Amino acid sequence: MKVVAIVGKKKSGKTALIAQLIPYLKEYGNVGCIKHAHELDLDTPIVRDTDRFVTAGAEVVIGASEDGTMKLYGRKALTDLIAEMAESGVDFVLVEGFKSSDLPKIALNNFSADEVGNIITHVDSGGDAELQEKRINELVQLILALDDY
Repeated sequence: MKVVAIVGKKKSGKTALIAQLIPYLKEYGNVGCIKHAHELDLDTPIVRDTDRFVTAGAEVVIGASEDGTMKLYGRKALTDLIAEMAESGVDFVLVEGFKSSDLPKIALNNFSADEVGNIITHVDSGGDAELQEKRINELVQLILALDDY
């Protein structure tokens, strides 16, 4: 399983880049994503109720509707989240954020090696601008060449 973090400042285009990479990586296997959030917005009825179970002490809670399913835990380490992705059978994990991790990183815009380590390449995304197909293919090849996690 290949794991890479996409790092950059707020509104730098991390989410847009991951959304562009997913269909290209799906040509090579299953893709999972982990998103770092400073705060989770739990203010929807199903999430509010589900969060109450976690707050009460449940280790894991699954919320399901006709639109989809979500799994909610208390706090988990990134390594545990990646292990869970491996158990789910994905071939690629795209991690948004977690700049202080040891994961190989694609850094957006002016993020420097002084700010984070293990940068494998830089991308000038221009915010949410779509990257050209050639550049996306270059990033996919970099990801394919990574050592397995």
